[in-house]
Amino acid sequence: MKIYIPGRGSVDTLVYKVDRAVSAYDERLFFDQNADTGDWCVFIKMPRPERPYPVLGFGDAVPSVDAAMLRLKQADTMRTGNQIYDEIVKSQEDYRKALTYNTDQAGEESAEVLEHFLRRHGKSPVIKEFISKDIPKEVVKSDA
Repeated sequence: MKIYIPGRGSVDTLVYKVDRAVSAYDERLFFDQNADTGDWCVFIKMPRPERPYPVLGFGDAVPSVDAAMLRLKQADTMRTGNQIYDEIVKSQEDYRKALTYNTDQAGEESAEVLEHFLRRHGKSPVIKEFISKDIPKEVVKSDA
């Protein structure tokens, strides 16, 4: 369904609702179709004489209000920058933990294979030294 808005002409009601939601989120933003690409985008108003700049694209289909606001909030680094940074750091820490775990597992498996190989050939990976009973009981004294 389309409605007529003075200054904008005939506008789809979904486009109008998304535009209102985006403008309510930040007064510098608005939702419109990019004239160069035909994609629906969120634009930021630039100081005059600059043209509005597209900051978030949605492709050729108009998203629902909820989908547009969700993507806008996820991409908003001014308001959620610290949260995005924390998520990146956490994912890097998880990756490092997994990498360390895999490295430890590979080391343990290598040690087990080596131990199995040595035992098959009658060797022991553990060095065992026994003290002989023939050790003299004399205590060596220093010259001091």
